[in-house]
Amino acid sequence: MPHVPKPPQSAKPPTPLRSAPAESGSRETLPNKTLPADAQSAESLPADALPVDALPVDALPVDALPVGALSDAAPQLDSTHDTMVGFDQESVDSTNLPDIDHEFSMQELFDAELREAIRSVPLPGDEEKLPRVEILGADGQHAALMRIDHPVKLRVRGSLGDYAFAYNSQTVIKVFGNVGHGVAEGMSSGSIRVRGHAGHGAGTAMTGGTLGIYGSAGDRTGGAMRGGGLFVRGDVGNDVGLGALAGTIVIGGDAGNNLGNPLSNVAVFIRGKAASLTPGVTEAPLRKKQEVQLGLLLISAGIRGDATDFRRIVPIAKLAAENAARGEVVPNWR
Repeated sequence: MPHVPKPPQSAKPPTPLRSAPAESGSRETLPNKTLPADAQSAESLPADALPVDALPVDALPVDALPVGALSDAAPQLDSTHDTMVGFDQESVDSTNLPDIDHEFSMQELFDAELREAIRSVPLPGDEEKLPRVEILGADGQHAALMRIDHPVKLRVRGSLGDYAFAYNSQTVIKVFGNVGHGVAEGMSSGSIRVRGHAGHGAGTAMTGGTLGIYGSAGDRTGGAMRGGGLFVRGDVGNDVGLGALAGTIVIGGDAGNNLGNPLSNVAVFIRGKAASLTPGVTEAPLRKKQEVQLGLLLISAGIRGDATDFRRIVPIAKLAAENAARGEVVPNWR
């Protein structure tokens, strides 16, 4: 069936992203990599999908953060220690562009047609080699690419609006732009990496998979999580982990107010500082078990960092139970 042009969006266009100037002469550079002509570099990320109030007041855009220094309060690392090189190896190497197996445009297909086109991509016999699908025409669309449950590698050029990739399953997704509120809500498996900023409620009600955000994120990041791993390279807003029961949240920069949940088993790690902690939780150094857990998530998120630079945010009752049991968590600590 021939493609039907997609009618203009009737929803209100997203508000431009608030930007902050980069510090002159202070930014380190990424290792020498050449982006393809149509690729978006960190210095030219689209800024059309994130409301002004979706970021913490003092959050810096990703291109203003020195590589290896995720926040002013974080330990200084050399430029080879914490980079985005592993973010998308095939995307930054123009020689791999011919390997794209399928290409679809969000400007030419309705949402349902696009989902069906992705799900109809045939899978090879080799389960280790997933088909690569390029998505063009991303321009702040809301509720885009929801409920994709096909094992393919999906690469999106441009920014998306609210609820992008909600209820994702199996798909490996990489976005070269910003996303709005509710990215990856209800995600159950697969991975999503956003080379830009995210709005409020990133990873809400996740039950599995990995969500990596390489800019900053807003309030209630990881709210109501039930599993999976959530990594934010920059700063986050208030009430991170609100209502979360399980999973892992890693914050590379600073956090706002009310970080943590005193009745939660979610593992929260932070490298910067929090404006305030929720009553009933405290900061504690990592044990060997948490170092391994955090190290695995950093690898999964494509970040080369040292787990020992982080502290964990843990309920006071849980920490006391750990100490009393010599490192083993007492099941009824709550």
